[in-house]
Amino acid sequence: MISMLRYGLSLLMSYVWLASVQAQSARESYTLTEQGETYELVLVFDAGNQPVYYFRDVFTPVCLDNVCKPVRIKLFWDLLGNYLRYEVPKAEPLTKLDHKEFTPEDHSKLQEILLNENSLLKDFKMEDLVDSTSQGLSDSVDAITGATKNTVKGEVIEGALYTCYTLWHLAHGTTPGEILKITQSKLNDALLHHFLRSDNYHYVYFALGEVMDTEGLVRAGFLTDVLTLLESDNVFAARRVWERINLSYFATDKMQEQLWRVFDRSPYMQQVAMLKKISELSLDSAVVLQIVDYLPQLNQALFKQALSVLASQETLSKAAQEKLMAYLTAPDKERARAVYEVMKQHKQIRENFNEQLRTYKP
Repeated sequence: MISMLRYGLSLLMSYVWLASVQAQSARESYTLTEQGETYELVLVFDAGNQPVYYFRDVFTPVCLDNVCKPVRIKLFWDLLGNYLRYEVPKAEPLTKLDHKEFTPEDHSKLQEILLNENSLLKDFKMEDLVDSTSQGLSDSVDAITGATKNTVKGEVIEGALYTCYTLWHLAHGTTPGEILKITQSKLNDALLHHFLRSDNYHYVYFALGEVMDTEGLVRAGFLTDVLTLLESDNVFAARRVWERINLSYFATDKMQEQLWRVFDRSPYMQQVAMLKKISELSLDSAVVLQIVDYLPQLNQALFKQALSVLASQETLSKAAQEKLMAYLTAPDKERARAVYEVMKQHKQIRENFNEQLRTYKP
């Protein structure tokens, strides 16, 4: 039942996706070669002449012996060569051993197999996978050699070994590399902006590599998109930006206040990464006070990390210092000790609160 629901959801998403690009303005075809055979790869554009996806019509036998089942299928990739989905003509359905048609569960399983770019199928040649002594079982899991049967059994569909193997290698073979070359030849600012604003994390990571240099400086015209990623639901993209971006972009009090607002809305692991970077900034006094006021909302680990940020500041306002030192007499002894250990190293606090520090007893 779960497999059928997944398959149904996959079909629904596919229909929605296709409907969104029905108003196509153009297609481009490329004649490519794979294992000595030529094939046509098609790039589809939307109504705004923006590249959308690639597809390839495949008609191939799926066997090693003379008992071949030709398969007709359409494979789809995104603009970077990541496999997306497949389509099969209604009149020519996929079949398994003994000509049994694929069930909805089989289609769901096949989609999972093809989406897994790290499938164990990549490590085998077909002739090494199948026991050559098996009779009449050339497309069955029972034909897999004993040494590999348990390893790859979960990677294929019973009765469709060759189909799974052949289609996976078509989806992840040479075509994705050719797609990437074509897309790179078409890269422009409009496409990079589209990638940075996309829900496709592959697009986001690729575009970040294009618009940010090794020092974290952002190409002119892309800073807004990059900073927007810090507040996106894609926490991995947000973290990647924060780990790489040059801190010079956060030198002003306005940018620092915006950054702290982002921190307040960020998930835990993002907050950890942000605090590490914030400690390298010379913070505006108003932002420092915001961090001090935020301390009670942090768990113990983030509390200590935020203290380290404050300790890294050469100057702390008198108000910030007083609020920090109030922790020494607070009921929470663990936090009192944390404040003492970090802040006793700060020159201003030592000078202004020497008596409290000297008489503090953990």
